[in-house]
Formats: sequence, C-alpha cells, structure tokens
Amino acid sequence: MTFPRSLSVLILCCTLVVVASANNSRPFVENEILVKFTEKADKKARTRVHSVSGADVVELIANSEWQRIKLPKGMSIESAVRLYEKDPTVEAVQPNFYYRLLATPNDPQYSSSGLYGLQSISAPAAWDLSTGSSDVVVAVIDTGIRLTHEDLAANLWTNPGEIPNNGIDDDGNGFVDDVYGWDFRYNDSDPSDQHGHGTHVAGTIGAVGNNSVGVVGVNWNVKMMAIKIYSPSGTDTTSAMLINAYNYVRIMKERGVNIRITNNSYGGCGEACGYDQATREAIDALGEAGILNVFAAGNNNGNTDSIPFYPGSYDLPSILNVANSNSSDQRNATSNYGVVSVDLAAPGTGILSTTNGSNSSYGGSSGTSMSAPHVAGAAALLAAYRPDLSVASLKATLMNTVDVLPAWNGLVKTGGRLNVAAALSSPTICTATVETESLFVRTKGGVFSVDASMPQNCDYSVRGEYFWIQPLTRSASGAQTVQFRVSVNNTIFRSGNLRVGDKLIQITQSRTGK
Repeated sequence: MTFPRSLSVLILCCTLVVVASANNSRPFVENEILVKFTEKADKKARTRVHSVSGADVVELIANSEWQRIKLPKGMSIESAVRLYEKDPTVEAVQPNFYYRLLATPNDPQYSSSGLYGLQSISAPAAWDLSTGSSDVVVAVIDTGIRLTHEDLAANLWTNPGEIPNNGIDDDGNGFVDDVYGWDFRYNDSDPSDQHGHGTHVAGTIGAVGNNSVGVVGVNWNVKMMAIKIYSPSGTDTTSAMLINAYNYVRIMKERGVNIRITNNSYGGCGEACGYDQATREAIDALGEAGILNVFAAGNNNGNTDSIPFYPGSYDLPSILNVANSNSSDQRNATSNYGVVSVDLAAPGTGILSTTNGSNSSYGGSSGTSMSAPHVAGAAALLAAYRPDLSVASLKATLMNTVDVLPAWNGLVKTGGRLNVAAALSSPTICTATVETESLFVRTKGGVFSVDASMPQNCDYSVRGEYFWIQPLTRSASGAQTVQFRVSVNNTIFRSGNLRVGDKLIQITQSRTGK
C-alpha cells in the first residue's frame, strides 16, 4: 500500500435544515491502524509482526480478514504503516479513517419544492404496475431512522428471529436484540436517528403510501433496515465501524433476509482523497452476496472522473452512483458529475420527506443524499416487480431506461435522469456470453484472455475460484476482453474455474496443454 498524501474523510451528501459541526479535524484515529495479512501468515507470524512494533490487536473485524491495531505511545501512523508494509506477511495496511458528516445551511427555496421528484421519475405510472412489496428489504446505512415516525413505522424491517428487549441473541447472529437493525457507531441495538438525515432519506425510499398521512415514498410498501453509522454530530465514525455495518448487512442477506439494495447517502471529501481499501472490499463483498449498492455522487461541484469521491467512485460492479437534478431536470450547481464515474441523475433539490423533529414532522432537504434514495427506491420497486433480476440486471435496467436529456449529456454515463416506469416496463437481463467455456494451458502458465459480452451497462466481476487463477481484469461492462494470469504449475495436472459474470470457464492446466 502507498500511504496517501491526502487522507479520505466521508461526509453526508446533503444540505440539511438542521446542521451539524465536525470538530475533530484529524482524518484518522490516532494510534490505530488496520492490517490485513496474507493467507499464508499463520498466528505465530502475525504475533511476531505486532511484537516488532509493540502494537496490540484490539479488534478482529468480524467476517473480514482485517485487524484493528492499537499502536504504542509515540509511534506515528506514518511510521507504523511503513513498518508493516516492509513485512512480507502483510498484504495491506492503512489508517483507521474517520467518516464525518458535512452539512451546510439549506437554501430556503429548496425547502418547499415538495414531491416533484416522484413525477419527474414517472413514479405514478410505475405504481400502475407495482407499489412495492414488503418482501423486499432496503438497508438504509445512515444516521439511523426515527423508528416511531407515523409515515415510516409500518415500513420498517423487523427481525423475525429476535424477541425484543430480552437481552438474548435469539437468532444467534452475534447481535443481541437487533430488532430493527444495529447501531454501529455506539455498538448497540438501537438505531434510532439522533441527527435527522437518515429519517429524511428513508422517507424518500419508502414513506407509507395511500395511508392519508404525510408524504409518500417511491415505494408504498417496502421494508427498511436501519443501519446507524453516525453520532448526532456526525463525527468519529471510522472505517472499522463502516466495515462492520456492511458485514452485518451481508450476513443478514446470507442468513435469508431478502436485502436487495443498500442506500448510502455519504461519501468523499472536498479534495483529492486516497481510497479506503478495507471499506472497498466490504462493499465488493455486498455485491458478491447479491446486493445493489446505491451511492450519492457528492456535492462538491466536481468532476469525479478527475477527483474521485469515494465510496461512490469505486469501480465496482454493484455500485450505482447518482447525481442531483433539480425540478427543471438541470444539474444542481453543487452536484458532482463524471461521464465515467457517475451513472445517472435523480431528483435531489428541495425534496420533501419525513424528518426527525417529531413523529409527524416533514421538511425539505437538498443534495445527492436526496437523489440516491430516489434511485434506491426505484431499485426496490423494480425488485418487487421483477424479483428474478440480478444485481447486474437491476443496475443495467435503471441505467438503460433513463430519460436521456441534453442537460446531462457529457455529465453522467447514461446522459439522463431516472425513469422508474420505463425501468419496470423494459428490464435488461444481464447474461454473459463467453467465447469458450473451457481453456487448456501448459504448466508454465502465463497471461491469457477471453472475450466476454453482456448487454449495455451490464457490469460484472471476474473472479478466479482458485488461488492460481488470478484475474487481471477484475470488473468489466458490456462487451470486453477479460485478461487473467495462470501461475506456474508444479504438479502434473490441475483444474479450476474462472467466473466471468454468471458464467464459469473451466481452466485446465497440464504438461501437454490439453
């Protein structure tokens, strides 16, 4: 790992009626780093490395290969990173980054613009086909949700395997009383919103429809899992906390909860930040588990093709990155853009939704934080209508059915703004075609390539299912030549698979190459 000159800090991508200040200016936790060892490093080797630096392991981050390390007094983060990088048993090392909110005063003209976004994305026409389903779960990774809000309570996910407030981990998932989700900022079972941002986001995704109360979300019916990662002030959430949040969502998906989408209305910083490898890996694992991850593109009025805004700028097949359009379908002047790194636009200016002031309060907010939940909500509506669609198909469908608009030409990949009715009417089925389903190579190995294709905007991963098959192309889109390396074989014969999207290519290695 190269230690970044400018360290990343994540911020919520919105302007809010109620603002929060971040007083801690340090970009990472002092005296802590995150370390990932190679697969060959046994316990003895890991202990040796830590003893050399005088560091202690304070957390084995659950369901990942990362460790949180406490450094001895007086050792700087930079020195620790350099020390660990030199050891051959260490695969990666990085700071334990802080993740902060950044809120700015709300422009008064945005606060009363109402629910124009639903008309813009053709939600009423989509509702003729589906109003959503309580079988579809969206994980709202944010400041929490007001669990008792009149327009949200009926659409909150509850854990069927957990008995509330009995102090027992009834479902055996490692979390006691996780009835609505989990608070990863304070590591407890109460993900109630203490800030307001998450409650507003949740309302856009799934405020209850047709109940004669308040507003309506993109989904009349849906289940929203509350994942809290922020303190009331929006400071001191770290990489480790965020990874734990992602891993919880993945674990619950693997345990049978039908989580199809996460909404992530946060990201980046106002300058060129280095990326967080540990967090990126956890997001990638979500995608591999079958979850579409919708991110806000950010509010820096910047081209993220040049200056990435993470996590939305990570080149991962499961990420759908969203810019902010206003009521005239123009780019909001604060919205980030990027014809490569930002996928589509959605309404995010002056959006009316549920707020945290009381159980019956509503208000307006602006930013890509408000754009992302329009897309997350649309993805949930599409998943309800077409439960057979894969992550790649959900993403491609939403991208391929935008309203192409001159104002967005050259600003986002699709050149357009979300249209959920068109998405429900014209799904894209992402099925890979590969030039061969088997390949024979000699024992000396080498670099090989295979042509693969999928429909437009079908993004997919490439994975070697054995250590000796190493993809050089790790993610691809549409039609592309995929490259991979096969290592030298010290045995006579071996066989394994290269996975390209939904297709397996059998790689057989032998002395004769056949």
